Order: sequence, then structure tokens, then C-alpha cells
Amino acid sequence: MDFESPDVEKDFPGLYASESGRKSNESDFSDDGHDRPSKKELLIGKRKDKKDKKDRGYATLEGESSPEEDIETKSPSKSKKSKTFKFPSKKEKREKSREKDGKEKETDKERERKKKDKDDKDTDKEKRKDKDKEKSKQKLKDRKKGKHWEETVDIGEEQPIFGVALQMAVERGRCHDGVELPLVVRNCIDYIEEYGMTVDGLYKVSAVKSKVQHLRKLYNQREVVDMSEFDPMVATSLLILFLRELPEPILENGEVVSRFEQAASLKEVALRETQLIDLISQLPKCNKTLLAWVILHLDHLTAHEKTTKMNAQSIAMTLSPVLQMSHRLLLALLLHCKALFANVELSKYIPPLASGSPNLPDTMDAIAAELAKQESLLSQIHMQMNAGFVTKLREEQLWEVQRLITQLKISLDSDEELRERLIYGELLAMQESLGSRIAEERGEIKRLAELLTNKDFERSKPIAVPCTPEEADRVAIIELVLENQMLEKKKATLVRTIIEENIACVELRAQFLIQQLSDQDCMLTAKKI
Repeated sequence: MDFESPDVEKDFPGLYASESGRKSNESDFSDDGHDRPSKKELLIGKRKDKKDKKDRGYATLEGESSPEEDIETKSPSKSKKSKTFKFPSKKEKREKSREKDGKEKETDKERERKKKDKDDKDTDKEKRKDKDKEKSKQKLKDRKKGKHWEETVDIGEEQPIFGVALQMAVERGRCHDGVELPLVVRNCIDYIEEYGMTVDGLYKVSAVKSKVQHLRKLYNQREVVDMSEFDPMVATSLLILFLRELPEPILENGEVVSRFEQAASLKEVALRETQLIDLISQLPKCNKTLLAWVILHLDHLTAHEKTTKMNAQSIAMTLSPVLQMSHRLLLALLLHCKALFANVELSKYIPPLASGSPNLPDTMDAIAAELAKQESLLSQIHMQMNAGFVTKLREEQLWEVQRLITQLKISLDSDEELRERLIYGELLAMQESLGSRIAEERGEIKRLAELLTNKDFERSKPIAVPCTPEEADRVAIIELVLENQMLEKKKATLVRTIIEENIACVELRAQFLIQQLSDQDCMLTAKKI
């Protein structure tokens, strides 16, 4: 049988690839029609061949490939030809520059768009501010017209008591009895004086922070605070918090503090005391009052050292950073507090009476004091409402305080009128008694004058030294004049005492009648109920 010899190169193209390649290379190089490649091109071709081999090796590691890819990787004839590096043409450069310009334009547009959005936001904020201003103006107009609305602004955030200047804190949370202290300071000192003098480590132990912050919020909101619900540690922590949050120290500024420190460093006690008195007199009234109350309160604390375990040294170590002064200065103020604040006395604060209170004051002095408190409360409510903090509750409180003020004024006027009537009646009775006494004195004077002119009087009068009748008359007149002067002095003293006793009786009668009238009114109201 005849077998046809297979065409090996056609059927098996990769079998003699090296030899055929070698022959083809020889034929190519031997051919005169083709140019020889340069060394640079040969090097580039070798590098690309190495790279293709590496790529093929990595491709085998990547995983199973398709049969077409296997054929391409196995057949060396179908290997990728190496491409030479080409410099970009002018056309490509133009296209790249155009693309770059387009990107820059897009970025500029984005920037302009962002800037425009920001400007729109700013304009929206300005419009909102203008709207808020218009709303506040409208609220003020509505308040003048008598309309009611709920307040949208929190008074505790807009006008706080903590963290502001001392004078502003006194105006916003004032004591209505005339003492220029913030109400929070007065309440804390009163509560500690009453319930804290038996607590061990007072002012050293801190209270629960949440309770202190709750009380701080209540005072900022002008709410009624009941300190009896808390222990004395909460009151001490609240007082320390208020003093620490003051923007300026109690001694006003750094220059004044340095002068106080120099005075406290003096060794001579009398000179130190006089200089401290002089410096304290130069402080503003509210600063002076706060310093006096705090130092006198701390002095009372040292007097209870057995129970509180707090002496002057421990107090100075604990509270001198809070008061922004040195230990030496605080010790000097505690040592000389009786002389520095001789006219200051710690008195418990009694708030104004609430509307509808059944126990109105009885005496004239108590009515006048309560009237002053109510007028101070009324001015504070007016100040808050003029600032824009208007609510129905605040307006109701305003009307109730005004009604109570008119009631107190009526009672004061009626009591004053009754008192004046009683005094006038007593003065008329006193005038009649004095007129009768004057008539009696005049009759006595006439009688004595008749005795002087009577001769029997001259004979009956013993004369120690013999003298003429004219001299005897002169001596008698002088004695009568001296006796008359003594009687006039006694008369004046008696009249003065009688007048004072009558005035006291009048005051007692007036108070007694006023009390009777008030008791009758209470009985009538009780019967009606």
C-alpha cells in the first residue's frame, strides 16, 4: 500500500519552528532587498519576547482558559508581535489638550455652581434673620394690642443668671427685700445657715452633678425653687458653681486684686485692717454686698468647726481658687470680717406674698415692707415682658401682683387714715387738759403777786439779817423767780413725758382697732364661705 507522506510543516506547524525560524532569519538577513535591523530594535524585540513569555506563564497560573486561548498560547507562530514605541503626533497632542481644557472648564463650572449654592444659602440665612426680626416686631405689636401667644425664645438661654456679670445677675434674679444679691446666692446661704452647720466636710464634698444642673436650669428659667428637697451639699455645689462662672472676680479686676494682696501681706494688724476697709469701700455696691455675705457666712462656718470639721485654713484651701484670691487674702478677710462688715447682718430672705394669700400683714411697717417687695416684683416682670418674654402665665402674674399692690395700698391708706383720726382726737383731748393747766398756773401766779403786795406777808416772813423794806422786797422777788424757773422746768419735763405716753397710747389704740377690724372681716368672709 502506498502511503502519502504528510506535509509535516502544514499538519504540525510548531514542530520545526526553531529551524524554520532560523532559516527564515537567515534568508531574511541574507536577502539583499531587506535592511538589517538596528541593535536598538533587536533589544526592544528581546525585551518584548521575555515579557510575552512571562505573561504566558502568569496566564497559566490564573486558571483554566478556553480552548482558543490554549491554542494561542501553545502555538508559537501566533505569538504577539512586538510594537515599537511611537511618539504622539500633533493631532493626538491637540486632542489631549482639548480634553484637558474641557476638564478644566468642567471643574470651573463645578466651582461656580458650588459658590452659587453657598451664596444662595447665605441669602437664605439673611432672609431667615429678617423674618425673625419681623416676627419679633410683630410680637411686640401684638403684645401692645393685648394679644396672647406662647413665647418661642427660652428666657434661660437668652437672659441667664449664671455666667453673666454680677450686676446683670442681680437685675435678672433680684431679692425683693432691697438686698443687692442674686436670689440663688441668698437662697443657698440661707439654706446652708439653717441646715448645713452640722454636716461634716461642708464645701469639700461635691453633690451629684445632675441635681446641681437641674437647679441651675430652674434659676435661669426664673422658676420657683424649693431647696428643702435637696441636701446641703447641693446648695454648696450650686453656690460654688455660681461664683466660679462669674466672668470677673468679686474683687472686680486684676489691679484691685493685687492691691488687696499687698494689704493682706502687711504684718501690722491695725494697718492691714484700715487698708482693707479702704479698699472694700471702693468696690461697687453689688460686689461689696456679695463679698460681705460670703465672708460672714464662711465665718459662721468656722464657728461650727466641731461639727463641720472646717476651720479657716481648710476653708481658705478649698474656696480661694473659687473666689480667685490667694489663701493669705481669704484668711485676712476672715480674720477681720467683723470690722470690715460691721453694718452687714445675714437675714433670711422672705419672698413676696403670692396672690390670694389669706395672711396679709397687720401692722403698718409690715404692710409698707410687703408693698415695697410687690413693687420690686412688678418692675421685674415688666422688664422681662419688655424684653419680649411674654406668656399667658407671666401676664396673669402681672395682673395678680398689680391687684395685690392696690389691696395693700388701700389697707395702708385706711390704716393711716384711722391712725390720723385717733391721733387727732388724742391731741384735742391733750389740748383741753393743757388749757386747764395753763389757767390754773395763771391763777397761782396772781395769788403769789397778791401775797407780795400784802403787808401781812412781809411781817410774817422771817428775815435773818436786818435790812430795809426795799431790800426785803427784792430778796422775796428773786426767790419767787427762782422757784418759778424750777417749776417751769418740771412742767416742761412733765409735759414731754405726757406727750410721749399719749403718742404711745394712740399707736396702741390704733393697732388694736385695726386688729379688731381685720378680725371682723375674717369672720364675715368665713361666714360667707
